[in-house]
Amino acid sequence: MFYLRLVLVFAGIVALVLIGRAVLIPKSWGEYGYYRGGYIQEEASRDLVYGTNKSCEKCHEEIYELKAEGTHKRLSCEICHGPVTVHVKDGKKIGDMPVRKGDKQIELCLTCHAKVAGRPEKFPMIEHIKHLEELDVKLTHTCDQCHTVHEPLENMNIIKKMHELRTLKEEVSQ
Repeated sequence: MFYLRLVLVFAGIVALVLIGRAVLIPKSWGEYGYYRGGYIQEEASRDLVYGTNKSCEKCHEEIYELKAEGTHKRLSCEICHGPVTVHVKDGKKIGDMPVRKGDKQIELCLTCHAKVAGRPEKFPMIEHIKHLEELDVKLTHTCDQCHTVHEPLENMNIIKKMHELRTLKEEVSQ
Protein backbone atom coordinates (compact mmCIF):
# COMPACT_ATOMS: atom_id res chain seq x y z
CA MET A 1 0.00 0.00 0.00
CA PHE A 2 2.85 2.35 0.89
CA TYR A 3 4.55 1.71 -2.46
CA LEU A 4 1.32 2.34 -4.33
CA ARG A 5 0.98 5.75 -2.63
CA LEU A 6 4.60 6.54 -3.40
CA VAL A 7 4.13 5.61 -7.07
CA LEU A 8 0.92 7.72 -7.26
CA VAL A 9 2.65 10.76 -5.67
CA PHE A 10 5.58 10.38 -8.07
CA ALA A 11 3.19 9.99 -11.05
CA GLY A 12 1.29 13.10 -9.88
CA ILE A 13 4.51 15.14 -9.70
CA VAL A 14 5.56 13.96 -13.16
CA ALA A 15 2.08 14.80 -14.52
CA LEU A 16 2.21 18.30 -12.96
CA VAL A 17 5.67 18.93 -14.42
CA LEU A 18 4.59 17.78 -17.89
CA ILE A 19 1.37 19.85 -17.79
CA GLY A 20 3.27 22.88 -16.45
CA ARG A 21 5.89 22.48 -19.13
CA ALA A 22 3.24 22.23 -21.87
CA VAL A 23 1.47 25.35 -20.57
CA LEU A 24 4.48 27.53 -19.67
CA ILE A 25 7.08 26.75 -22.34
CA PRO A 26 6.34 28.24 -25.78
CA LYS A 27 6.05 25.96 -28.79
CA SER A 28 9.01 27.66 -30.50
CA TRP A 29 11.33 26.75 -27.61
CA GLY A 30 14.38 24.93 -28.92
CA GLU A 31 13.95 25.87 -32.58
CA TYR A 32 17.37 27.51 -32.58
CA GLY A 33 19.11 25.58 -29.86
CA TYR A 34 18.42 26.63 -26.32
CA TYR A 35 16.30 29.63 -27.40
CA ARG A 36 12.72 30.55 -28.21
CA GLY A 37 12.42 30.89 -31.98
CA GLY A 38 9.58 33.42 -31.92
CA TYR A 39 11.74 35.88 -30.00
CA ILE A 40 13.68 36.87 -33.11
CA GLN A 41 10.54 37.91 -34.98
CA GLU A 42 9.12 39.69 -31.92
CA GLU A 43 12.27 41.77 -31.52
CA ALA A 44 12.48 42.53 -35.24
CA SER A 45 8.89 43.82 -35.25
CA ARG A 46 9.36 46.20 -32.28
CA ASP A 47 9.51 49.92 -33.03
CA LEU A 48 12.99 51.40 -32.84
CA VAL A 49 13.55 53.62 -29.84
CA TYR A 50 17.21 54.54 -30.14
CA GLY A 51 19.10 55.82 -33.14
CA THR A 52 22.75 56.56 -33.69
CA ASN A 53 24.75 59.77 -33.62
CA LYS A 54 24.39 59.75 -37.40
CA SER A 55 20.63 60.22 -36.96
CA CYS A 56 21.33 63.59 -35.29
CA GLU A 57 23.75 64.85 -37.95
CA LYS A 58 21.18 66.06 -40.51
CA CYS A 59 19.70 68.72 -38.22
CA HIS A 60 22.59 69.31 -35.81
CA GLU A 61 25.56 69.37 -38.18
CA GLU A 62 27.71 71.85 -36.20
CA ILE A 63 27.31 69.95 -32.95
CA TYR A 64 27.85 66.65 -34.74
CA GLU A 65 31.16 67.90 -36.22
CA LEU A 66 32.31 69.38 -32.90
CA LYS A 67 31.49 66.15 -31.08
CA ALA A 68 32.95 63.92 -33.81
CA GLU A 69 36.40 65.43 -33.26
CA GLY A 70 36.17 65.77 -29.50
CA THR A 71 36.68 63.70 -26.40
CA HIS A 72 33.01 62.67 -26.32
CA LYS A 73 33.10 61.28 -29.88
CA ARG A 74 32.39 57.73 -28.73
CA LEU A 75 29.37 58.69 -26.64
CA SER A 76 25.90 58.34 -28.07
CA CYS A 77 23.91 61.58 -28.08
CA GLU A 78 21.12 59.60 -26.44
CA ILE A 79 23.16 58.97 -23.30
CA CYS A 80 22.59 62.60 -22.34
CA HIS A 81 19.49 63.51 -24.33
CA GLY A 82 17.38 60.34 -24.22
CA PRO A 83 15.83 58.34 -27.06
CA VAL A 84 15.70 60.01 -30.47
CA THR A 85 12.11 58.79 -30.97
CA VAL A 86 10.98 61.37 -28.41
CA HIS A 87 12.37 64.06 -30.70
CA VAL A 88 11.92 62.85 -34.30
CA LYS A 89 9.48 60.56 -36.07
CA ASP A 90 9.46 59.90 -39.82
CA GLY A 91 12.05 62.66 -40.29
CA LYS A 92 9.92 65.34 -38.58
CA LYS A 93 10.45 66.96 -35.19
CA ILE A 94 7.74 65.84 -32.77
CA GLY A 95 9.20 67.14 -29.51
CA ASP A 96 12.15 68.77 -27.80
CA MET A 97 15.06 66.67 -26.61
CA PRO A 98 15.70 66.92 -22.89
CA VAL A 99 18.56 69.27 -22.06
CA ARG A 100 19.72 69.06 -18.48
CA LYS A 101 20.45 72.27 -16.64
CA GLY A 102 21.80 73.16 -13.20
CA ASP A 103 22.11 70.33 -10.70
CA LYS A 104 20.72 67.84 -13.23
CA GLN A 105 23.58 68.68 -15.59
CA ILE A 106 26.19 68.33 -12.85
CA GLU A 107 24.65 64.99 -11.86
CA LEU A 108 24.80 63.80 -15.48
CA CYS A 109 28.44 64.82 -15.97
CA LEU A 110 29.45 63.25 -12.67
CA THR A 111 27.89 59.96 -13.74
CA CYS A 112 31.11 59.43 -15.69
CA HIS A 113 33.51 61.99 -14.26
CA ALA A 114 33.11 61.59 -10.49
CA LYS A 115 36.27 60.30 -8.87
CA VAL A 116 35.64 56.59 -8.40
CA ALA A 117 38.07 53.84 -7.47
CA GLY A 118 38.62 51.44 -10.33
CA ARG A 119 38.43 53.90 -13.20
CA PRO A 120 41.63 54.34 -15.19
CA GLU A 121 43.84 57.06 -13.74
CA LYS A 122 44.12 58.82 -17.11
CA PHE A 123 40.33 59.12 -17.31
CA PRO A 124 39.27 62.68 -16.40
CA MET A 125 37.72 62.39 -12.95
CA ILE A 126 36.98 65.14 -10.47
CA GLU A 127 35.80 65.67 -6.96
CA HIS A 128 33.14 68.24 -7.84
CA ILE A 129 33.31 70.71 -4.93
CA LYS A 130 37.11 70.40 -4.65
CA HIS A 131 37.37 71.08 -8.42
CA LEU A 132 35.34 74.29 -8.09
CA GLU A 133 37.32 75.39 -5.04
CA GLU A 134 40.64 74.81 -6.85
CA LEU A 135 39.43 76.97 -9.73
CA ASP A 136 38.27 79.61 -7.25
CA VAL A 137 34.77 79.83 -8.72
CA LYS A 138 31.37 79.83 -7.06
CA LEU A 139 30.29 76.44 -5.76
CA THR A 140 27.08 76.88 -7.72
CA HIS A 141 28.90 76.79 -11.09
CA THR A 142 27.67 74.19 -13.55
CA CYS A 143 29.91 72.25 -15.90
CA ASP A 144 28.84 74.19 -18.99
CA GLN A 145 30.04 77.47 -17.52
CA CYS A 146 33.61 76.39 -18.27
CA HIS A 147 33.22 73.40 -20.58
CA THR A 148 31.37 72.94 -23.84
CA VAL A 149 29.30 69.85 -23.09
CA HIS A 150 29.63 68.36 -26.58
CA GLU A 151 33.42 68.84 -26.57
CA PRO A 152 34.53 69.53 -22.99
CA LEU A 153 38.09 70.51 -23.88
CA GLU A 154 37.10 73.09 -26.51
CA ASN A 155 36.97 76.05 -24.10
CA MET A 156 39.97 74.76 -22.19
CA ASN A 157 42.02 74.59 -25.40
CA ILE A 158 40.98 78.14 -26.35
CA ILE A 159 42.03 79.39 -22.92
CA LYS A 160 45.38 77.60 -23.26
CA LYS A 161 45.95 79.21 -26.67
CA MET A 162 45.08 82.63 -25.24
CA HIS A 163 47.64 82.12 -22.47
CA GLU A 164 50.24 81.02 -25.01
CA LEU A 165 49.58 84.12 -27.15
CA ARG A 166 49.79 86.39 -24.12
CA THR A 167 53.12 84.80 -23.14
CA LEU A 168 54.45 85.23 -26.70
CA LYS A 169 53.38 88.87 -26.78
CA GLU A 170 55.11 89.49 -23.44
CA GLU A 171 58.30 87.82 -24.71
CA VAL A 172 58.23 89.83 -27.96
CA SER A 173 57.65 93.13 -26.16
CA GLN A 174 60.67 92.57 -23.89
